[in-house]
Amino acid sequence: MRRAARLGGLLAAGMLLAGCATTGDPQQGGLFGWSEAKARDRQGERQKRVAGEEAELAQEDARGHALETHEARTDRGLAAAKVEHERSEAKLHSQQMALLAKIDQLESESPTPASASRARTYRRKVNTIAAQVALTTSQRSERLRTIEADIDTALERLRR
Repeated sequence: MRRAARLGGLLAAGMLLAGCATTGDPQQGGLFGWSEAKARDRQGERQKRVAGEEAELAQEDARGHALETHEARTDRGLAAAKVEHERSEAKLHSQQMALLAKIDQLESESPTPASASRARTYRRKVNTIAAQVALTTSQRSERLRTIEADIDTALERLRR
């Protein structure tokens, strides 16, 4: 009878456990309430989430690489522009120095104070134009060529 009572108790406990909902999470439900199918489903969902996050990370890595490439291309472009600007400024400076030498010659060869004063006016114009950084180097250079033509004309008149 004891045996039958024990067997009946075990049977009742088994029925009670079988009636409980099973879970795929070992932290909920313990050993008897655990379901392997639900655990696989839970793991599958987590793997999908991880795969989604990895895909998003890969997209962000690709975007970061594209930005780095763009930055490098921009830096190269800026460096090339800087070199070209420095080259243009050096040419402009050479043009300015050549004009100032012509002006010195015009001033030293001037027979009258009025023509010497004109040479000093040319010097101020040349220095002013060369200092106008609001203008491009090509604009300043063009303006200096105009003044150079005037200086050359004045030097030719002196030599006649």
